[in-house]
Amino acid sequence: MDAAVFDDTAPDDATVRAVLERADRAPSLHNSQPWRWHWNGVRLALHVDPDRLLPSTDAFNRQGIIGCGIALHHAATACAAAGWQPRIRRFPKPTDRTCLATLEFDGRGDVLDTDSELAAAIDHRYTDRAPYTPAPHWPDLVPVLDELCRRHDTRLLTIDAASRATLAEISWTAATTRRHDPHYRTELMWWLGGAGPDAGVPASAIPAREDIERVPTNRVFLPGTADPGPEQQDHAHIVALTSPDDTIESLLACGEALSAVLLECTVHELATCVMSHLTELPATRARVATAIGDPHPQIFLRIGSATAPMPPRTPRRPVEDVLEAG
Repeated sequence: MDAAVFDDTAPDDATVRAVLERADRAPSLHNSQPWRWHWNGVRLALHVDPDRLLPSTDAFNRQGIIGCGIALHHAATACAAAGWQPRIRRFPKPTDRTCLATLEFDGRGDVLDTDSELAAAIDHRYTDRAPYTPAPHWPDLVPVLDELCRRHDTRLLTIDAASRATLAEISWTAATTRRHDPHYRTELMWWLGGAGPDAGVPASAIPAREDIERVPTNRVFLPGTADPGPEQQDHAHIVALTSPDDTIESLLACGEALSAVLLECTVHELATCVMSHLTELPATRARVATAIGDPHPQIFLRIGSATAPMPPRTPRRPVEDVLEAG
């Protein structure tokens, strides 16, 4: 449908494509990109793509929905930077839970400096699995990140030294358990090698095996070729994002909150690494809940100053593969 007939009340097709190129930079579990979009010239709809969920790694599809929430927030951010302030309706079709949200438009709006900064952060953000040094001005940044999460009904918890040590133990337990799960290993092998040129996590983004222990809270991948930098011990700050419950509404909101935190950290030139493996298995998630004192932990995030060179960007599917128009 030709968007021009709507007299500049909605973005044209070229703008929508540019928005989705940015939205699709959202991080997701194993870079699976479990979303698809539909554009009818007036309304942009976000759907979960069931063919790109990971049943062995993410049995309850929590991380898949969180990834879609990140993409939703990225899309809204990119729209604002293009001069369009979208109205978001979450779960607009009660009988179709695969339709997660729609973005509708009321004409053009002013572009704020913050809009431009956050959209640029989408382009610059990447997952850094190497050790970090502490973030400068961290005590001043925490209240900002906390408020960003509250706007999406999500709680941000900072992890103290004692809980951090417990998380490292839980991470080791999760890795050991997963090592004996053939379905998980097959799925991991696919997304780390066989997913094709537009998805998955390449070896260039993963440290070599002898460098893995430098960050004991990271997921254990197959050995890669990424330069881990000179830092021998990780001094990252760790935060947890938790939800009031495990409903799909809360998971989508958690993804939006995570996107807001990632982009704000990138604006401050900080490195980030999302950690989902700590909450994927019910047993380890229960231990995490006890350790942090919250019954619904969803995702963890390492934040700090980068010490290693930036690895090559992880691939993304072209817009043609995720967008249906008409």
